[in-house]
Amino acid sequence: MEPRTVCYLMRDEGDRAFGPGPCRLLELVGEKGSLSAAAKAMGMSYTKATRLVRNAEESLGAPLTRGVVGGEGGGGSSLTQRGEEAIRRYRLWEASVSDASRQAYRVAFAGECGNPRIPCVVMAAGHGERFGGQKLLARLGGREVLARTLASVPLDVYDVVVVTRAPEVRALCERYGFTSRLSAGDEQSDTIRAGLEWAGNAPGCLFLQGDQPLVSTASLRALAEAFARDPRGVARLSWQGRPGSPVIFPNWLFGELARTTGDRGGSAVLKANPALERLVTLVPAAEECELEDVDTPDDLERLEAHLEGDRGHEPGGASGGARP
Repeated sequence: MEPRTVCYLMRDEGDRAFGPGPCRLLELVGEKGSLSAAAKAMGMSYTKATRLVRNAEESLGAPLTRGVVGGEGGGGSSLTQRGEEAIRRYRLWEASVSDASRQAYRVAFAGECGNPRIPCVVMAAGHGERFGGQKLLARLGGREVLARTLASVPLDVYDVVVVTRAPEVRALCERYGFTSRLSAGDEQSDTIRAGLEWAGNAPGCLFLQGDQPLVSTASLRALAEAFARDPRGVARLSWQGRPGSPVIFPNWLFGELARTTGDRGGSAVLKANPALERLVTLVPAAEECELEDVDTPDDLERLEAHLEGDRGHEPGGASGGARP
């Protein structure tokens, strides 16, 4: 299944001014040198063809054809410069809209109609020095931190890969049925490159911290919906206007992300390119705790206290796949 987009220029009154029919008619006038022959080639009456051209000329405010001597059957028609320009501009607009529509379709129908799901790279390659051990396997609300993070991902929308260097983390992924990839190094940039290699030529990719256990399924769905509305932009979870993680980056920024070095991630790319800020859509989280990660034992205690006070919060509700 593929999307089909038909583009029309509309008058202020709501009726059509110019579209695929008049455009093709003008193209045939240019090819055949006759409005009558162009109308015949399209299977329409000469009267209708004349009406379409006149309507387009009135709407665009300029003559699009002119009478000439010659052509098929005697006197004919040719395109004016404005007519040629109208065709060129319309086809350019049509191609641009169709391309954007295909991109939006792939994201909006991710996991449906034969479209692949949006890649979700779970970043889990850190050593957890500040935590004093493998924080991703620490227990939070009766489950491992990473297990809670993975449980929040709606698998009908996202295709998950966990990038890590820890055998015990890879074992957890295998136990719960998630794909894992080995990072070439310990830095964020190494994890990003491994994730992008796995994502391939997808229209976009979600980057989610493995130690962000209270992010909600609803927020991850909202990010996908925001990205579907603007597949050329960046969708980023936020709290009261403060940007955070996770983030969906569009395909055209994959190269920039792959060039990051050291312990720097996607935020560094955005900070280094202020012009990108206008392309960022901030998606509000339901709670501030969704943006919090686990760096220290104190962080874990704080999130545990939050869960104790709100046992109704259970990231999950995703469909498909094994759930931690």
